[in-house]
Parts: sequence; structure tokens; C-alpha cells
Amino acid sequence: MTTLDQSTPAEVVDAELLDDDEQALPAVREPLGLDLSDFTRDTVLVAGRPIPAAFVAPQYSAADYVISEDVAELIEAARPENTERNRRSQIGLFQRWCDDRGRVALPCTTATLIEYIGGLIQRGLDPDTIAAHKSTVVTWQEEETPGNTRPGTRQVSAMIAAYRARWSRTKTDKQSPAIREVDLELMVAVCDESGRPADLRDAAIACLGFHLLTRRIELASLLVTHVTLERDGMHVRLVDRKTHKDGTVFEAWIPARDDAPHICPVRRVRAWLEYGRLIHQPQDQALFRALDKAGRLAVRLTPQTRPKHPDGTDKQDRELTAEDWTRLSMLSGEAINKFVKALARKAYAKIAHLTEEQRVGLGHNALLNEQTASSVTSHGLRAGGATELYESDVPEDVIAMLGDWAKGSAAMKRYFRKIRTSGENAWAVARQARERMRLAASQTVVA
Repeated sequence: MTTLDQSTPAEVVDAELLDDDEQALPAVREPLGLDLSDFTRDTVLVAGRPIPAAFVAPQYSAADYVISEDVAELIEAARPENTERNRRSQIGLFQRWCDDRGRVALPCTTATLIEYIGGLIQRGLDPDTIAAHKSTVVTWQEEETPGNTRPGTRQVSAMIAAYRARWSRTKTDKQSPAIREVDLELMVAVCDESGRPADLRDAAIACLGFHLLTRRIELASLLVTHVTLERDGMHVRLVDRKTHKDGTVFEAWIPARDDAPHICPVRRVRAWLEYGRLIHQPQDQALFRALDKAGRLAVRLTPQTRPKHPDGTDKQDRELTAEDWTRLSMLSGEAINKFVKALARKAYAKIAHLTEEQRVGLGHNALLNEQTASSVTSHGLRAGGATELYESDVPEDVIAMLGDWAKGSAAMKRYFRKIRTSGENAWAVARQARERMRLAASQTVVA
């Protein structure tokens, strides 16, 4: 315990009575002459209470630094597979870049990081991709070489910010056109025409993604057991949501669409699951599966998708766990996107003979013309579903909860296409006023 220097006079204002073997810090108006060598700027002493003893660090042994292989695998499993795959790819690119130039990759210097990011900028990659590469490399440095090995990021952050400003002047925000209900109906009709087993899956993906406002990776991560069909709707458990980092589950209820049975997600998912039972689709594996040409379940076990041990080595077939097989059963987000894009192209081909004015009259948006149809991605399902709900006067908070957006999210409002569709645009307000005036004038003439 720290002791007071009794030779230092000080006027005592107030003090606490203690046992003989305790010392207290009195409230004083003068410095106490304490030994401050063990204090830090975070030290807090309370007047009238015993002075705390200085912290003495324990002596650690090797046992204090070791974790078991089983626990190491739990750490690996905490990072989503697609995130880990992207991370390995980005680190590999940086390592190869350093090797080609005779630079040290780990721990790298600030100059190496600056040169690497500068090269990505010169290649014309989009700013978000470059920022992700920077973050991955810096985090990797901190994880693999603990201590003061983090390269400086002030210069590269400024470079990326300046590049982002230049990029914004010449590049447009690549947003998928919103897939509206009339677009979805035609895309699903294309599935019904061919009659392939894969079309049952693709129709279910399109209808569920539209009504659930999901991201493509959330559709890919759904298991059969995450869906419970009932007569008038279905329960869907979304486990891997982007903003639910704590592992909490989002429970959604999707009612049957008696008003639009052709795009009813309950009907479409039921049809896909009925086929799944014919091909013995496991209940504990992915809801949406890859199929071979004969319509049978395909296994996505490739050198790129093969699960790995914590040390980075490939697992052999006999070492694969049930959880590994569940992950292998899942489609990639890129595959989901590919299916939706193909449906949009085929659907547009059905109405390509119409004029754009005729397609406008039919209510098409994503299939308005060849350019919009070729720009469709799976995100168009999310955007279109949100837009339909918003135009039906569903409260924004309800839409945000269903689509996993933060309250008042700017991204969510972009999906609404709010200025063009809600009548808040000044020209839209003026047009509505003129229409009311014409209606009033016509009623006056009739009277």
C-alpha cells in the first residue's frame, strides 16, 4: 500500500477514522508529497478513503497463452465464410504484390501500404473496394504481429477520400432498378414456361426475396428448417442478418398472397420444397440448392470452397463435420444474383417487341428497356419490395424492421425512390394540383 509522507505538513479539512493498520487520504488544501511513480493519468484517489495498493502484475506461464484446437475452430467459425473467403483473397493479393516488388508484407511499412493503395487507385477500382482492401491489410498486420506494427493510415485515408470525390464526379451510383410486381410476375412466368426443376427454385428465390426484402446472402444462408409453412402464410427465421452481429434471430411472418397467387411466396416455396422431398433434400441444409442437369442435388465441394483448419490447411473428406456440409450446401450470393439476372433477361425478351411507351403503360420498371433489364441484380428484389410497401402507405419503421435497415436509413430511402414516387417532388405536386383543377372544372361543366 502507498504510504503518506508524514514530514509534509498539510492542513486537514476532513478525514475518516480507521483501524490502526489502515491509512487514509485526508481531504487537504495542500499537496501531500505522495510518491507518484506508480500513478497513471487514470489513477483516481478518493478523499477520506484508504489509498489503494499498487497493482503488481502476476507471473504468467505458457499455459496462460495457449488455447485448444477445438476452441480455435470456434473463433474461425465466428467469422462468416464469405467474409473469411474475401479476407483471404485480399491478403493473398497483398502478399503477392509485395513478393513481386521485393517488399516485406508482414509487418509492412507505412510506405508499402501507401504504394499498394496508390496502385489500386491507379487501376481504377471503386473507392469502397479500395477501402475494404486497406482495412483488411491493416487488421491483418495487427492480428499477426501484435504490438506497435500497425502501419500509418493517415495518408492512405486521405488518398482514398480524394479519389472518392473524383470518382463521384464521373461515375454514377450503380443501383439495380427496382423490380416492381409487374416485373416480378413476368420473371416468374418465364420460370413456369420451361418446367425445369431449377425454375421451381428460381421462382421461389425471386418471390421470397421480393416479399422478405432480403439481401442475396441472407437467401443463400436460409436452411430448410428456417421455414415453417402454414395454410395462410409462413414463418421465416433469418439467422445471418447484416446488422445482427450478436447472433440474434429475426422472425418474419409472410402472409399468402391470395390477391396475387402467381407471385405468392408461400405457394412458390411450397412447390420448391415438394420437389426437394422428391430428391431427398436434407432438412438441416440449405433451402435453396445447386442442381445438376438431371435436377439432382449438387455438392459445391471444390478447392475454393473446401473447409479449412484454423492453420489454413484443407480439411480432408473424413474430417468434414455436419456444419461443414451445411455450409457447402449453400449457394453463393453471386449464384443467387446470377439466377435473378437471367430471369430479368428472359422476361425482357418476352416484351422486347413493345415500345417503351407501351411498357410504361403496363407498369414495368426493371424491364422498362434493354438497359434497365441488363442492369437488374438480386438487390432489385429488395428495392422493389420496399418501394411497393412504401407506396401502399406502410410505415417506414415497419419497412425498416422487415428489411433490416436502421431507422431513417438513407439507403432505405433510396430504395423507395421517394422523391419520384411519393409526390414530394415539386413538379409532382404541381401536376397533382393541375389534375385536381381539371377534375373540378369538369364537374362544374357537368353540373
